[in-house]
Amino acid sequence: MAQDPSPDPPGWRCCLPTSDSTTISLSCPLEPGHPWLAGRALDILRQEAVTESDQTRDRYAVGRRRGAPLLLGEPLIWNGVPLVVEAVEPQGGALGELTLRLPPWSEMAEHIPEERLWAVTDRLATEFNSHCGVVSDGRAIGYPDIGEPRLTAPRLQLLHLGVVVPAGWLRFLRRGSTPYHELSQSRLVVVLE
Repeated sequence: MAQDPSPDPPGWRCCLPTSDSTTISLSCPLEPGHPWLAGRALDILRQEAVTESDQTRDRYAVGRRRGAPLLLGEPLIWNGVPLVVEAVEPQGGALGELTLRLPPWSEMAEHIPEERLWAVTDRLATEFNSHCGVVSDGRAIGYPDIGEPRLTAPRLQLLHLGVVVPAGWLRFLRRGSTPYHELSQSRLVVVLE
């Protein structure tokens, strides 16, 4: 199994209270004529996280045999940690979602350095021009109304352990919410509870 080339041992500044799984999910505008979300995400994960296919688990896909699958899940291994990259692309929809499904934080944090996880998240968010995302315990982001950040930001914050939002959305979050980490390429800000 390929190992992440990061010389630093895994180190985290936080503890994510995930018991079933740790998910990072991004809302992605779907652009006609662009390659599928899953294919582009796999390229990034192979380059940035040095992941490889997990032959012990099954891939899953649901679709109409034309165009991008409605749902596609690809099992991978990252630093010995199993993950699934999952892409949802509704036909004719304006938004899709891209989700990284990792083990619970206590298992994941032992093998994947925090800075690497945020760097990969940043690269994915940049590639897909993501408007927002979430950090959660198994949940995906869904299809938020990105045109209404005043309503969307607090709703996302209520449903998830953390949000990944543009800096301009910070004023719509709960009082006392503070940025945890800025994703430098995408210019999104991670806010954890």
